[in-house]
Amino acid sequence: MTAATGDRTEAARTPDAIGVGGVLRRLLGALGVGALPVLAALYVGATTFPGGTLLPWHPVMVDLGVYRLAGATLATGGDIYHLPGSLPFLYPPFAAVLAVPLAALPQAVVEIGWTIAGALAIIAVLHRCGLHGWLLSLVSAATVFLVTPVTQTLAFGQVGIFLVALVFLDLAPGPRLLGGRSRAGRRWLPEGVLTGIAAAVKLTPGLFLIYLLAVRKWRAAIACTVSGAAVTLLSFAVAPAVSLDFWGRLAHGDTGLGHSLIYYTNQTVYADVVRVFGLGRGAALAGLALSALVAALGVWAAVRWHRLGDVRFAVSLCGIAGLLASPVSWLHHFVWIVPLAVCLLDRAPAVARPGGRLERAEPRLPIWIRVLGLLFVGWVVVAPFQRLPGGADVELTWTWSQHLLASVTALLGVAFLIATIVAARRRPATVGNAAVSI
Repeated sequence: MTAATGDRTEAARTPDAIGVGGVLRRLLGALGVGALPVLAALYVGATTFPGGTLLPWHPVMVDLGVYRLAGATLATGGDIYHLPGSLPFLYPPFAAVLAVPLAALPQAVVEIGWTIAGALAIIAVLHRCGLHGWLLSLVSAATVFLVTPVTQTLAFGQVGIFLVALVFLDLAPGPRLLGGRSRAGRRWLPEGVLTGIAAAVKLTPGLFLIYLLAVRKWRAAIACTVSGAAVTLLSFAVAPAVSLDFWGRLAHGDTGLGHSLIYYTNQTVYADVVRVFGLGRGAALAGLALSALVAALGVWAAVRWHRLGDVRFAVSLCGIAGLLASPVSWLHHFVWIVPLAVCLLDRAPAVARPGGRLERAEPRLPIWIRVLGLLFVGWVVVAPFQRLPGGADVELTWTWSQHLLASVTALLGVAFLIATIVAARRRPATVGNAAVSI
């Protein structure tokens, strides 16, 4: 086959050459794939928490309620960081700017739309991991129905699924959402833009900027920085007073969480330290130091596997490290275990070659890495620490065995990150890797 013939063949696979009929067929296929996961999401979103019902539609989406209240408060010139009620708004001001339209729509419309969008985001992440057709539909539905962080995120009306989808679709290589393969370098948005927006909504994805710098993806790092800074400045222009309040408090180490940092579903290294040693300054500094170390280990692991060409696995490792290193990561934040689990189960991962071309590689993960990683994933899904007593600072009175049970998530996660570094150092690096477009 000549180069010209190859170019024509590749062009014929692109959406531009498919025609209206082909696009419609793919859209109908996508609707068929999405039907079961969407129905599962609506069910778990409405019925997971006591008091919620599917018919009539009456979920208990407390976090989505906070987002809508923050949007309404911002629209009327109020202080989004001093809302009425027991739950505070803790996100950067840009998140409140995005929530303004949510406050303007009827509650049921927002809840149903948010839940459907969450299911579609899970489908998009799993599709980027290489799943398609009936398998994609079944795995997505099972993920929505059985994976605790995903189920709780939908039930709370939380934003975590969207943050994972923004970063993973931005940085991880794989097939496009409507099928087929894109030509090298063809993207809807420059790489890094969606990651920067995710970091402006919530600070945790900011760790990916360090990852991009470490793997020398300079353009993506610049795009990440510029997009994050641009929307942050936009929110400052819209709400200067609350922006100064948020960033000023953050600069002084005030997260706004108070004693809730020690709540038992906070599954981070920092939380484990302050639960054991109390909320004093010394414990806080020790927790922050260990968190920085975990973040460094996660970036190191991600860089090693990026250089081996397994970019999906690298991005998933960085996502897990960001959760463990953050001062606060509730159980429902651990949506990153979804792409991680697929990477661990994929015996021949897709490796990105120069120019964005994907190839199936030889198995790279030794069995002991897979077992340790799946043990971590399984622990988070089962979440036995949820049976511990919690609330009203009771965590400070736990026995050593209760502290140990609550710390297993962080201990397993850190051990897994270290293990992936060891495994990566035993393998030769490949040259060149690039993400395929959304």
